[in-house]
Amino acid sequence: MFSEWETGTGILKAALIITVQVIILLHILVSKHENPQQASFWLLLVAALPGIGSLCYLFFGITRIQHVHNAILSIRSKLNMRSDSVTHNLAEMQRELKKFQLNSADSRCEHILMLDRLFPDYPALEGNHLEILQDGSAVYPRMLEDIHRATTCIRLQSYILNSDEVGKAFMDALAERAAAGVDVKILFDSLGSFKSYFSQYFRRELREQRNNFRIKAFSPVNLLAPWRFQLRNHRKLLVVDGKIAYVGGVNISEENERLKHVPPSRYIHDLHCRITGPAVSQLTMSFLADYFYTARHDRKAPVVTPGDYTLPERTGEAIVRVLPGGPGNARECTRKLFFAAAALAEKELWILTPYFVPGKDYVDALCMAAARGVDVRVVVPAKNNHFYMDCAAQNFYRQLHDAGVRVYEKLGYFSHIKALLVDSQWGFMGSSNCDSRSFYLNFELDIVFEKSAFVDDIKQQFIEEFSGARKLTAYRLQHTSKLRKLANSTAALFTPIL
Repeated sequence: MFSEWETGTGILKAALIITVQVIILLHILVSKHENPQQASFWLLLVAALPGIGSLCYLFFGITRIQHVHNAILSIRSKLNMRSDSVTHNLAEMQRELKKFQLNSADSRCEHILMLDRLFPDYPALEGNHLEILQDGSAVYPRMLEDIHRATTCIRLQSYILNSDEVGKAFMDALAERAAAGVDVKILFDSLGSFKSYFSQYFRRELREQRNNFRIKAFSPVNLLAPWRFQLRNHRKLLVVDGKIAYVGGVNISEENERLKHVPPSRYIHDLHCRITGPAVSQLTMSFLADYFYTARHDRKAPVVTPGDYTLPERTGEAIVRVLPGGPGNARECTRKLFFAAAALAEKELWILTPYFVPGKDYVDALCMAAARGVDVRVVVPAKNNHFYMDCAAQNFYRQLHDAGVRVYEKLGYFSHIKALLVDSQWGFMGSSNCDSRSFYLNFELDIVFEKSAFVDDIKQQFIEEFSGARKLTAYRLQHTSKLRKLANSTAALFTPIL
């Protein structure tokens, strides 16, 4: 009798496991049909390792991108439909912005026409001034100086907002401005700022939430909602009084400033950009959409101030297109940008990225560009802060080298720069890496730039990066150990989720 009961229980368990397995496999087929690479990866993992694979898919495979996309679109719509004095300011700001829109019909620039078609909701704007800033030692003093001068509102967004010496300096400056009546809103990613999120300092600020000093964690880690884990807000943005903005790759962390008590092995080399002009208005709208989405369950509705909709003014000659990529914005924006650059480049295509795991399709696109005679160069860190990213990237080096693509490994401090330059005429920089996460999952924020001295400044920065890097040679590729090749090939299998 007992044996029969055990047999029946075993059959029920097996049936339950098979049912769950089938449901997961069907979910993969239905939800990831637009991305065959990711679908194939998860199908193989779940089929080969039923228990572990299913658990991994639950935490890392389910993203609910469409649900988030619809929610943010709804929030954007509500921001535009408010019936108060602030909405009047918004309508007036949008009318003024149209005066700075570049008319693609009158433009002979192929890339402007192509980007207009790819991103019709994010037009290129004339009349901006851009300033390149290198590393936290140059970025932080300028940011803090503008924060101290703020009179109406400050919007800060960072993937990493550490509760270290640098982070506390920013928080103190923001708290001082809030006490002076400035409306301050802060948004950080709960995973990128994991240590800070659970620190006593940040927990106190999250609890208090003073009226004009609000801090929010994007997508808090929740074991009951594991699908939130994958969609991270990777943007770095500061907007002051709706007139000045900072965007790029620099997080708020002492590693960027290279303080003496920080080991040199943790130092980070990076770029940021200070922006004034009409593009600041688009950056403000990007922040507000993210903040309202994060605070959507708050009983007390977040406040939009007139300062958020400051009327745009011409401050320079640079043409800027603000591109917030991710759900609710320009879907797969980063991927489209990288592919557009590879397709449009005629003379040069230079890429700076800390993580180069874009998948075989983009590697093929770079090889095709090199075959057309384009000078294609990719600069990556010689020593990556994530060894598995380094292994996965190296799996593509042989194909790139054989096709004529020059790969450089930046020596010295870990390089976290994300930038691209096409034909010494236009390019983009911001938070996007050249990897699958930035292509498909992350909330990213980039600016496409052209015209003005900023293009020359970026080109000079690339030349400096080349001079401080070693070129990958055929000799090094030939003398890679078999063990390392195995590690590279194994890591490359995970490219769809890296």
